[in-house]
Amino acid sequence: MPYDEGWPAPAEMTETEIGRVVQSFGDAAARAAEAGFRVLEVYAAHGFLVHQFLSPLANFRDDQWGGDAERRRRFALEVAKAIRTQWPDGYPLLFRLSASDWVDGGIEVEDTVETARALAAEGVDMVDCSSGGIGGRERPKRMAIAHGFQVPFAERVRRDAGLKTMAVGFLWDAEICEKVIAEGQADMVALAREVLDDPNWPLHAAGRLGADPDHAMWPPEMGWWLGKRARLIGKLGLR
Repeated sequence: MPYDEGWPAPAEMTETEIGRVVQSFGDAAARAAEAGFRVLEVYAAHGFLVHQFLSPLANFRDDQWGGDAERRRRFALEVAKAIRTQWPDGYPLLFRLSASDWVDGGIEVEDTVETARALAAEGVDMVDCSSGGIGGRERPKRMAIAHGFQVPFAERVRRDAGLKTMAVGFLWDAEICEKVIAEGQADMVALAREVLDDPNWPLHAAGRLGADPDHAMWPPEMGWWLGKRARLIGKLGLR
């Protein structure tokens, strides 16, 4: 199906092509391990290939790779299997899923819970719970964006699927991120654009949360000056 009006229509993959792509995921995992990586995350969200198989908004196949939820889930499970054959057992494997398509007739969080359970059985350790990204270029009307608006997906999947989760999306406040972890809504918090905007976000967060009051976590050539400045500002009562 074309992404939107005027976009090219992708060709339906043949069995041979599906097998080749699945094997390529495993081969890539082997190269990643050899290169020294210790964590892998499969991008199975936001309209990328694995999500296209998972979502009834994109998958109209009538063979073993489409139809009901179990068959639409098969490609993702085969990818997980192929990776685990090449990826050491002690190294974490994550899948990033669109927990909801935010479109009637698309994936709902209940479907993602079942997908997470099935992925866990194939050796997946954590689900990164995002949402949307399929069904057209416009943001779905059901998607109400707010600070941490996708955290409930991570909480639901963690609770109902019994799998570790990562919360992501519009998270930038250190206290809120810490609360998400402390209250068991997710096991990790992912930051992307916020760290693009402020590469020192983790260090600032450590200070705000009281884990690094003296800038000891900073590189010494920076931390010494920042600590000195902070003490002077505090002494003068300027901040």
